[in-house]
Amino acid sequence: MTSQQKKTTEKNVTNQKRPKLSREEILERKISMARERGSRVIKINSPLGSIMFNVLRQFDQAYANFKGKLGEPGGISYEDGAQMMAKARDITMEFSDLTKELSERVEFRYYTPDELKELQP
Repeated sequence: MTSQQKKTTEKNVTNQKRPKLSREEILERKISMARERGSRVIKINSPLGSIMFNVLRQFDQAYANFKGKLGEPGGISYEDGAQMMAKARDITMEFSDLTKELSERVEFRYYTPDELKELQP
């Protein structure tokens, strides 16, 4: 069995374990998640915003796992972790700057998040 066939088989087994949820169950889960502490609800207005939101969601999940593996044997070293987080902060700052520039050009008021102001030199 090739690795691709193995992945497909594993995916099919995983899919078989989960019963398909009804529309009502999905809606109930979404409402429940929106009520959780730390949750954010956002209305996406553009295709690019949708893509960025999907990337952000995955980054957030990866970050939660990253914290658990930081400094652990077989995990991520503190040095590598610090470099990755510095890069993430830089990307966040650059994205904020781009959003501010775009907002100014279309006469939309952009508010730099307070947490980001604290990171600025």
